[in-house]
Amino acid sequence: MNWRALFKPSAKFSVLALLVVGIVIGVVGYFATQQTLHITSSDEFCMTCHSNHSLKDEVLASAHGGGSAGIVVECQQCHLPQEPINYLIKKIIVSKDIIGYMTIDGFNTQEWLDENRREQADLARDFLRSIDSSTCQNCHSRIYEDQPEAMSKMAKRMHARNFKKDPDKRKTCIDCHKGIVHPYPKK
Repeated sequence: MNWRALFKPSAKFSVLALLVVGIVIGVVGYFATQQTLHITSSDEFCMTCHSNHSLKDEVLASAHGGGSAGIVVECQQCHLPQEPINYLIKKIIVSKDIIGYMTIDGFNTQEWLDENRREQADLARDFLRSIDSSTCQNCHSRIYEDQPEAMSKMAKRMHARNFKKDPDKRKTCIDCHKGIVHPYPKK
């Protein structure tokens, strides 16, 4: 291959035509990627591999499953960060679940989940710590300044004490609230 040919104008097509074709391909590729990311972030998509697990029932039975506020949290709201770079990194990391679904015998069973729950919970905890529980804070924003009336006095004090610490010494949501949606294994 002659590398110089890549930088020469085409004899058949004008530079403008090549530029337009490149832009069209880029735009189509961008929107196709966005649609793919959006579709693969839906509860329906997640449940294709996790359909025989109790995960959805655990969400519905928790405070995040339509409690007093009537809001049902979707998988991606907790498991995928909203920041673009972290979002893409996490999407790449969770693609292993598709590989697991295809290669691990019994992956889509409650027995597999029960046997591996601790390991999976620790992975989720470590991930949430790494992003300072930003997925929690997307909904529970300003938890330090604007505390709900229903929050107990003890919880208000704990949050206030945590907020007074230097940012690098603060606990993040998952440090105190693990098992809030999916049961955290005791052993």
